[in-house]
Amino acid sequence: MQAVKALYKEGKIQLLAPLQGVTEAELFVIVLDKFEQTGNAVTTFRPIEVSSEDDFKALGLTSFFDGNEDQNVDWEEMFDVKRR
Repeated sequence: MQAVKALYKEGKIQLLAPLQGVTEAELFVIVLDKFEQTGNAVTTFRPIEVSSEDDFKALGLTSFFDGNEDQNVDWEEMFDVKRR
């Protein structure tokens, strides 16, 4: 994934820098009003690795199941879940 700055004028989009190593792509466009920008444009995106543990914590159940007896349990092994 790449982020590229572009200009939009009269129905046309002009990239201000070429896409590196891309011959075909689907674009996701975020529009910042030229005169009323509320933030800075992102120049790079960083992929993050998500695990089932992160998903579990995001559900908010971690405090319910996070007692001393659960600290050393490998839940993937307990429920026979294969790692991706």
